[in-house]
Amino acid sequence: MLRWGWPLLGLLSVVVAWSLLTRLLGPSTFPGPVDTLHFLNEQVRKAAFWGHIGITLWRVLVCFALALALGLPLGWLLGLSPVFSAFAGPWLAIGLTLPRILILLSAFLIVGLNEKALVTAITLILLPTVAVQVREAVRSLDPRLSDMARAFRLSRTKTWRWVILPQLWPTLLGLARVTLSLSWKMVVFGEVFGRTSGVGYMISFYFQQFEMRGILAYGVVMTLILSALDGGLAWLSRRGSTWQQPPGGEP
Repeated sequence: MLRWGWPLLGLLSVVVAWSLLTRLLGPSTFPGPVDTLHFLNEQVRKAAFWGHIGITLWRVLVCFALALALGLPLGWLLGLSPVFSAFAGPWLAIGLTLPRILILLSAFLIVGLNEKALVTAITLILLPTVAVQVREAVRSLDPRLSDMARAFRLSRTKTWRWVILPQLWPTLLGLARVTLSLSWKMVVFGEVFGRTSGVGYMISFYFQQFEMRGILAYGVVMTLILSALDGGLAWLSRRGSTWQQPPGGEP
């Protein structure tokens, strides 16, 4: 009951809040769950609907994978080398503080309104956050555990597997969840401005048509998909942290 009851109650509270907001603003201004699901039921029968969902999901996963592939080794180097971290400090500060819309629009103006510009811009937006979080995780590694591994003459592979990775795992999985969420938001944002396909494009289209049901329907579907992916990452995080649980504790 505790494992599933509270999440279901939380989901129910979202539906209730949505319904109350509909009653407050009026169904013509903010359609309720039933009207939105009815509209969604009509859309899911169309191939174009799944095409827009699929291209957005592909863009989200590509940007997510590129940000992690570039950010993990960069963050590792930043954590190990104070000199490199000091040199890269201004670049990271610019990347973290520069308005994201500026990076996105600049990429569209320089590269063009194409796929390459969107993926490049969002990867650059995500990269500083990933690198900084990994750097701090590396700096927080317990040196005593590494000394113990050397004392027991563990190989480099075993040291990574049994000493370093368990310490980094919770941070890395938490970072992956944040990066995935930010990737989804920025991809949709970029599609509104510079693409002619995807969820963001359709949200912009329905906005111009003053069709709130379309905006909510696409938002609901992508939220469900990304929530499922986030749930998978959360499960991996719990599985990877079981070694931290005290004997007899909950898995």
